[in-house]
Amino acid sequence: MNLFLDNNVLIGYIFETDSWNSKSLDVMGCEFKKYSSNTVCLECSDIYKKNIRIVKGEFRRLIKKLNVVNSFNLNNISSILDKFYIKDCLIEYFIDNPPNDVKNLIINLRNLQRGLEARCYANYQNINDLVVICARDDSYAEIYQLFKNDGLEEKEFFDLEIILDAHHVGLSISQLFLITGDYKDIVSRKDMIVANTSIKGVIGLRQFNF
Repeated sequence: MNLFLDNNVLIGYIFETDSWNSKSLDVMGCEFKKYSSNTVCLECSDIYKKNIRIVKGEFRRLIKKLNVVNSFNLNNISSILDKFYIKDCLIEYFIDNPPNDVKNLIINLRNLQRGLEARCYANYQNINDLVVICARDDSYAEIYQLFKNDGLEEKEFFDLEIILDAHHVGLSISQLFLITGDYKDIVSRKDMIVANTSIKGVIGLRQFNF
């Protein structure tokens, strides 16, 4: 069994704050050979940079809020945390390290931010050691047209490109399974994908259990 990884698997692996982190770690740590494509890596790079900006911005907003209060109260900042990408990470930190001094808390939060960003960067760099990145040199026009007629190109161009990339790899790699967290556009078309490409099967990330 071989795996072709969609972008949400890679992002879930990079960011411990991501909702797919636990399942992505299962995928990246399994014994099966893992493949992906230049298309996926390009999208992954863009999302990685965007998410890092989000993380930096959320830490800035929280520290700015703490700078104008005299004491820390989780209830007072819960309305801010509710919308944060790093919400679960922060709440877990506050539970494990109950703050009693705002000044020291700000120092610790800056250290937490640096550590989180460093781990994300290390994971991002580690992808090339864990995943074989492939390039596609064929448009596979008939398959492209088939999925375009089904409406996939209009909904999400990258998803169609990823299916074609996986098909390209599957022509030379036997028993290739596409692993994705995209249930709306890819998992929902798994029968169509298997019937018309070299991909052996499509496994939703939530169901991955090997």
